[in-house]
Order: sequence, then structure tokens, then C-alpha cells
Amino acid sequence: MFSRTFISMLAVAVLASGSVSAQAPDQRTLDQQAQREVVSGLEAALKQNYVFPDRIPAISAELGRQVRSEPVDADQFADHLSRGMMKASRDLHFSVAFDPEEVAANRQAKATGDGTTQARRDVERAANFGFRDARRLEGDLAYIRFDFFADPQYAQDTATGAMRFAEGAKGIIFDLRYNNGGMLEMAQLLMSYLYPAGKEQEFFDYNYAEDGKRVERGQWNLAAVPGQRSGDVPVVILTGSTSFSAAEWMAFSLQRLGRATVIGEQTAGGAHPVTRVPVDDRFMLQVPIGQIRDPIKGEDFEGVGVTPDLAVPASGALLAAQKFLLQSRANAGDTDAAWALVPVEFAISGRLPSAADLDEAAGAYEGRTLVRTPTGLAYHWRDRFVLALDPIGKDLFAVQGSDDYRFRLVRAGGVVTGLERVEKSGETSVYRRLD
Repeated sequence: MFSRTFISMLAVAVLASGSVSAQAPDQRTLDQQAQREVVSGLEAALKQNYVFPDRIPAISAELGRQVRSEPVDADQFADHLSRGMMKASRDLHFSVAFDPEEVAANRQAKATGDGTTQARRDVERAANFGFRDARRLEGDLAYIRFDFFADPQYAQDTATGAMRFAEGAKGIIFDLRYNNGGMLEMAQLLMSYLYPAGKEQEFFDYNYAEDGKRVERGQWNLAAVPGQRSGDVPVVILTGSTSFSAAEWMAFSLQRLGRATVIGEQTAGGAHPVTRVPVDDRFMLQVPIGQIRDPIKGEDFEGVGVTPDLAVPASGALLAAQKFLLQSRANAGDTDAAWALVPVEFAISGRLPSAADLDEAAGAYEGRTLVRTPTGLAYHWRDRFVLALDPIGKDLFAVQGSDDYRFRLVRAGGVVTGLERVEKSGETSVYRRLD
């Protein structure tokens, strides 16, 4: 069934690399006749599954050019076939893998009606189903990073656990800069959290091949999700040049629906749904089987990618997203947002205090001391408590472990004469310098 076939390119690579090492050397070497048989199997699979039959002749011609008169290594041959298919079709979703064990597992999974093989589930579970980070940022922002879309049948608890971090947040950031795609049902689950209960919203329109038939359907938000929804919370999606497939669709659809702002770089441009089919007993083919369209304009981004609303280098997208979400609130008079915006803007500026500035700040103050460390400054008081300080502005330092107060150096005539404690509430206390 198509709903379980939107495969991550990353997962394919991991599974292939993890299961072929046990193959005997003679199985890994293909003579000219064996190469032709693989190409013939690929052509048959294309005719049965590929969404664009008019492109098959060009792909077949390219496959034929990959056949060599001399024996070739099976993995190298698969790689050459993959590159040839992508070149001839201009579709990055094509992939061929030499993986006898995965072929057997795939056939067994289909025979039992399961959408994924046990080997793939083991890989995904070991990687926490793609979820790398879920935390709260200063200014009541929730940040969630995941690097592939796992099968929600097995990953739902992990995904909903990550979404718990978004409950009560005043802004949500989904980091898809390094996400290679996967099952769109995971996107459907996560996106459903962004709409209030009772509101029906279509996310994607499909048409695809299944058992030799063309199927058309839509994918909508789920009627129920575990935990609380965040239906009116501003959302930002971070993208990069390696954001691919399902990651692009989540960004594209929410952007078209006006539900999220996309910040980062143009994405890779892989819009087609795919399935994986055995070519023979040794080779697997990943092949595009259909098209997806957004529910607003009926378009996709194949070969083009998703264009961000705010284009910035991917490396700086998180800071840009924090500023975007905090600035609007600060402009509206939100003092918590204004407080959280200070270190973000300082980080974006790229300014750092010089070693001389830090050396000058080190010294004794009333009841406390600033001590120079290899990485900056440390705050000591009562001869036993120590907290590191992070520069967040000109003569301004955040206190690691607390966002309730900060320290600012007091200067007179360019000389440091005191240390001012600045509370989030606006209250201040000044400690005179003693040395």
C-alpha cells in the first residue's frame, strides 16, 4: 500500500551498507550476462511501477550503457545504475542497491502485510526514529530536530514525546535541514498537532500506482493526536540543500497553507512518492510511482525545491528563526521575548569580546569575583559557588544555568569599576570593584 512506501534515501543506504558484508565474493561479481539480466529486470520493474512511462526509453538506453564487457563489483554496478537512472530521468529518488538479504526481508514483509522490514525498524529504533533533539529555547520557543520520517506505526511514541516539548510554547521550530525524507504519514502526524481539534485540513493530494492500478486520494489532518495541539502557535521550518522528499513536502505544504514560515536554503527538489521493489533475488530498486500536489494550487517542487520565505545559509537558520519569532513579540511589547532576543542578535552579529576585554573584567567585586578561564569568565561567590558566563553583548554576560539575571560591566572613563546584576524584571544591583 502506498501509505507505507515513501522511503528515506538515508534509510535505504544504511540498510544496504549494513547487510551486504556477509555475501560471498562470487555473488558480488557480475559478468556481462549477469549485468544484462539485472538491466532487464530493472526495465520490467520500471514498466510496472514508474509514474512516467514516456521516460522509460531514455532510462533504458542509459542502463544499457552501464553494462561492461568485463566483470564488475555488484555494489559498484548498483551505484552506476542509480546514477544513470537519475541522470536520464532527472529524478533524485531513483536508487538501486545490491542487497540479497533486504530482498528476502522485503518479500517476507509484503507477504505478511507489514509496511517495513524488521531490519529497517531496528535501524530506525537505534537512531531514535530520527529524532535528534527536542528542547525549549529561551523566549518560550520549542525546537524539534529530526533527520528522517520514520514509520509512525512504530515511532509514534517517540514523535509524540518530542511534541510534548511544544506544549505551551509561543513558537515552534522544526529543524529539517538534514532530513532526507521517509514516510509521509509521520509528517501527517506532526502536522496534525498544528491544527485545532475539529478543523479538517487536507495536506496532500496523491495519485500513484498500486497493483497495476492508478489510485487518487488525499491525506488530511488526524482527528485525534496524543497530548495537546498547538493550533494557533507560530511555526517555523528550517531547510537546507539536503532537505529531501517528505521533509520538503512538510515544508512546502505548511508554507502553502500559510501555517508555517520556511527559513533556510532552497531544498533538493525530490517531490515524487516512491516504493521499493525487488529486481531479482539480489537487487532492490527504489522507483517513483506517483505524484503529490499541494491542496492550494495543485503544484509540486520536483527538480526545483522549496523556496524559503527567508533565505539564509542553513548554518545560520536556527538563529534567524529565533529572531523571527522573538522580534514580532518584542515589537508588541513582550518583555520576555525582548530579553531572549538580546543573545540571539549578539550571536547573529558574530561579535566576540577580545582576550584583553576578558582579562580586564577579571577581578574582585563586592562579595564576588570574576575569574578568567581558558574559554571566558567564571562567576564566583561565597567561596563555593561557580557559574560560567557567556558574552551576549558589549560588556554583557549571560549566566549559564539561569536566565533570570545577567551581568553587565560598569565602566568609568573606559575602566571597569563595577559589576551590575540585571534581573529579567528590570531591577539592578551594582557591586563595586575592589582591586
